[in-house]
Order: sequence, then C-alpha cells, then structure tokens
Amino acid sequence: MCIAIMKPQGKIISKKTLQECYRNNPDGAGFMFSSNKELHIKKGYFDFKEFYEEYKKYQDKKCVIHFRIKTHGKIDKDNCHPFRVNNSLGFIHNGIITGFGGDIKSDTVEFNEQVLQGLVSKWGNLSLFEKPVTKLIEATIGYSKLVFLDRHNNHNIINETLGQWHKGVWYSNSSYKPTPKWDTKTYYPSQYNMFSKKKDLPVVYNKNNFLEVGDLCEFTRDFTDNATKESFKYGDVCEVLDVHRTTSTCDVMVDDGYDGYPKFAYDVPLKILDNNDWS
Repeated sequence: MCIAIMKPQGKIISKKTLQECYRNNPDGAGFMFSSNKELHIKKGYFDFKEFYEEYKKYQDKKCVIHFRIKTHGKIDKDNCHPFRVNNSLGFIHNGIITGFGGDIKSDTVEFNEQVLQGLVSKWGNLSLFEKPVTKLIEATIGYSKLVFLDRHNNHNIINETLGQWHKGVWYSNSSYKPTPKWDTKTYYPSQYNMFSKKKDLPVVYNKNNFLEVGDLCEFTRDFTDNATKESFKYGDVCEVLDVHRTTSTCDVMVDDGYDGYPKFAYDVPLKILDNNDWS
C-alpha cells in the first residue's frame, strides 16, 4: 500500500530495487530533493522508464522517494507524492490516515490541507521537526509513516521504527524486496490454502496469504473479532499491523470511512485475507 523511501546523500538504490518498488506500487511515482536552498519535486510518473530516466540524474543526492498504491482519491498526478506543505517543505506518506480522503482527493492530500498546512502556517516549518508535535502527529496517523524534507536538506521520519533500514536506506515497508518465487511443490505446516476445506492439513505456500506488516488486504469472508466483538464484512480493506507466523494469524486495522475512527481485529486467520499488494 505504497512505499515511502528516505535515501541519504551518497547512497545509491539499484535500478532493480526501484523497479520492484514500482511493480508493487504502480499508481504513480515521485521524488524530491534539495538543491541550492530550493526544494525540487518531481512526480506524476506512471511509467517506470520515465521515472528512472529523471531520477538517475539526481540519484547521488539525498532524496525522498514514493511509489503509490491507491486507497483514496483518483489515480492522477495531483494525488501522487511528494506534496508541498509550502514552498520550502514537502513530505511523503505511507499508510491510511483515518478520517481523511474521498473519491477525488487522497487521505494524504486532505491531511496536508486540513492539518499540516495550517500547523506550519501558524508555528513554522520547524514545528514538524520538534518532538511534541511529532508525538501528536503519530497519535493522529496511527501506523502510517510520514517523511518530511525541507529546502535546507533537513529530514524527519515520523514513525520511523515502523519501517526498516536496509543498506543505509530507510523503507516504510518491505515491498522493495524481490517477489518470492512461488514453489507449488513446497509445503509449510503453518500456512493454509484459503480455498482448502481440509483445514487440518498443511498446504501450498500461497501468495494470497503470505503477508507482512504494512500490506493492504481484503477480507474474503465475514469475520467477527472474539476480543473486540467488532464485525468485518467480505471485501473490507485492512492494513496489516502484525503477523504471527506460528499461529498463521495477524492483527489488522480497518478504516471504515464513516465515523473517522479505525477498527482493529486481532488474530485474524491469514487464510481469510487476500493480499492486494501482490500483482
């Protein structure tokens, strides 16, 4: 469900890795960098070759990069990341910000317009680099991650610990990794085929139930959480918060889009979730 990347100056991300990011998140790409005390944003790439030809000109600079999968809003340049908070500060987002977004504008766009721009207008750019404000934003965005970059080349990653550093580059989730090669002859006792009626038998390692934190999924049948008593319907979209391999379950968050509050489900069987992040 999108990937946000913070690449320090001098670090090089391979073309193969960027292609994997684009393949898993194909609804628009963009990046930004600072040069001569100006913030430059390049976005609206819906073809990897076009993106890479432009990006490689600046690949030695500190760059903030984004590849999108649509949740809210249209698939168009306006909803592509990065976004300007103002002329000297921009950001990218990975996740779902509950209570924002619709058919036209993404949740990120509305969060920027309704929260970030007003905050910075009153308290200045540095407010988004201070711990008290960072803590408030973290409480608002839940498991989402934000990466800010200003024209002076300062950056701030909100919810940094929910992402991962690899070879000196920060990624908001694991969709930069090569797609596993599915071996239909390999069986795993902790995984179950979602279509199998024999639930007590180990079955094929299946791409539809191989999930990682940050993946965007759909329920394939109705489900009621025993702990919270929350009910979820077939087709409800959720974000994976934690995966329990030994029990073949996971914890998820659902943005229902109505009351502005997320719902949570715990120990959801992997076999009833369809992973939308795999093409």
